[in-house]
Amino acid sequence: MSRRDGIAAWTALLSVMFAATAKGATALEHLRAAARPAFRDGHTLPPLTRWGWAMPFDARVELAEHWGYALELGEANAGLARQLEDPKSPPSKLCALARSDPKRYPLFVLAHRACHRQDVTKALPPETWCVDPDSGRKVWSPEAPDEVFARVAGLGTAPLREVLAKAPVAVILNGGEYALSVYGHHGKIWAKDARVVQAKGKRSWYEYISRCKARQERIISDAFRKACPRRRLYIYYYADGCPHRSRYAGWGTWAWDYKHMRPVSDLPSSSIYFRHFNSGWTGSNDMLTQVLNAAGQQIALGEALSYNWLNAGWSRPKMGGKAFGDLERYEGFLKCWYTAGMIGGVAGYFAYPKGGFSGDVGADPPHWLRQMMVLGRVHAIFSHEEELLRGGDLLGGPNRHRWSKDLPACELPTGDPAARAVARKHRKRGQWLLTAWAAGGGDRRVTVTVPTLGRVALQARRRGSVYRAVLRDGKAVLRRVDEDRGKPETRP
Repeated sequence: MSRRDGIAAWTALLSVMFAATAKGATALEHLRAAARPAFRDGHTLPPLTRWGWAMPFDARVELAEHWGYALELGEANAGLARQLEDPKSPPSKLCALARSDPKRYPLFVLAHRACHRQDVTKALPPETWCVDPDSGRKVWSPEAPDEVFARVAGLGTAPLREVLAKAPVAVILNGGEYALSVYGHHGKIWAKDARVVQAKGKRSWYEYISRCKARQERIISDAFRKACPRRRLYIYYYADGCPHRSRYAGWGTWAWDYKHMRPVSDLPSSSIYFRHFNSGWTGSNDMLTQVLNAAGQQIALGEALSYNWLNAGWSRPKMGGKAFGDLERYEGFLKCWYTAGMIGGVAGYFAYPKGGFSGDVGADPPHWLRQMMVLGRVHAIFSHEEELLRGGDLLGGPNRHRWSKDLPACELPTGDPAARAVARKHRKRGQWLLTAWAAGGGDRRVTVTVPTLGRVALQARRRGSVYRAVLRDGKAVLRRVDEDRGKPETRP
């Protein structure tokens, strides 16, 4: 490119950025004005996905083309299937893109959860329910017959097959939150049902309900897998090692045992949201400690990788500005989670943006969009480190986990409670991936001891620092990889 062409390109870039920030801009304009992340050519990390409202067509395409996201189709239900008959409808155009180039436009759909439909639940047999003899309240029974779940699975996979007739589907997200719940919600009613009490026997409620939930949900997940055998992922919300395991005495009343739930989802899927049943980046119940608690349980059961539901906060009026996490800290948190085995995730946001999408979303990119951009950039960084993600193991470290004393902490002590460090080692080669994060306070240097590699100094930054390390002539040699390989591209 000549100097004149370069000046012209920068002038065009500045014009786009000015247009996107002068009076307000759409989500698409903000995305186009931002520096794009640089992904490794040919990487095989699964595409990112999202959970929220339906985004505009062009924004979905931009996220798929340049930010590592799958092309968002929406819920595969009867209404969407009807739209597929109109070649000018957004679903038809999205399917056409996915069909034309499945690698560039991997399609993701939300599973239709027929258990939420009153017309479906009203037609289910009486054995589906436990009824409280005192209040008359009706809840799903742990002993609901298998035919019930085969029926709802058929209602969910039928419209998915119509989508598949138009285009391949890469990722299916099942948002769960239907049918059998945890003991903390309905245990008192189950305990009044003689059929349930007899089936439970001497097992704990945690063991019994986990087995029942896994049996019921497996019928649905197997049906979706059979309908879409060439998918990249089928992810169920949620199937993971409990992030709160052993944190308090009654934790098991609000969870299912991953030992039984493991077959329900193609990968473990934790849900960790900023200041939602946690204290944020730091504190006695911080998010990374939860992440590593879940990861330790999953690793013990043979699952080294995960695909998770996450965000850095959403609008909650009672919390005001405290509902939103600092996005530099979010970047560092994500780098730690990827080093711990995350290979992708679901960007969630649970409050509809003020003003919707009828016009501008604001002069600056809104927090929900910046969250998605941060996730895309971190995904790009680790696309260059995929070999160490897939071929490596998270190091347990010398200490036990703060809550689950029977499991390793899965981090390296820094001597500073607000500076965190995690490490991953290749199973066959002397290569390590190290991440240091200033979860609280300013950027600073910390020193950690890595088995075999030795004692090394790392820069713990608010936004995290990711290093690749090797031994050379008996000495540790470190190279930062989140400043070169993950460096964002400038706009053309």
